Amino acid sequence: MKNVLLKKFIATLNTFSDGEYLMAKIELEAAPILAGIKPSSLMTFSKDSRNLYQMWETFKDKCCAILRLQYFEMKKTERSVLVLFYNPVLISEVVLRAENKDFLCGMGYPAGVSLQQILQILRERFKHTFPHEIGLFLGIAKEDVDGFIQNGGAGCLFCRYWKVYHRPHEAICLFRRYDTARYTVMKSICQRNSLVNMPA
Repeated sequence: MKNVLLKKFIATLNTFSDGEYLMAKIELEAAPILAGIKPSSLMTFSKDSRNLYQMWETFKDKCCAILRLQYFEMKKTERSVLVLFYNPVLISEVVLRAENKDFLCGMGYPAGVSLQQILQILRERFKHTFPHEIGLFLGIAKEDVDGFIQNGGAGCLFCRYWKVYHRPHEAICLFRRYDTARYTVMKSICQRNSLVNMPA
């Protein structure tokens, strides 16, 4: 059933105009954010696949306004742009959580700065490396971010949306919720397209 839906979704995407295509891709990736269960997601738009880079440059504000998504461009090159989509309420809750504030302070983030300032610091770090603390912003448990850093990405219990080092049962339950949100979006996009293309 899931494979049938995925094939239908891909076929539907291929019928879309550039603006519709970009919005559907963002809506699918951001589905757990839109469902209120994930604070943010990273997405790369490159010139390699249907020139998503140019689509992003052209339609980003319109798409994000329709989806009611905030975004922050983390890293931009001539060929790609890395974008953080986020729910400002949920991501603020993450960075204000006591254990996460301590963790970020230990990573060099000043205390008492705004979310936008924190994101600007994060963007600056992306110029030089891939900052592993991004995991906190993406909704990854601090223990799993710690586990990844301390083990160099090795020795995890399992890997799905991220490498899990602690409380695997909780991670599995959360991943199922992410999957449900994504399947719901795929169904919705396919149904909307079917209704649009119905004969009068």
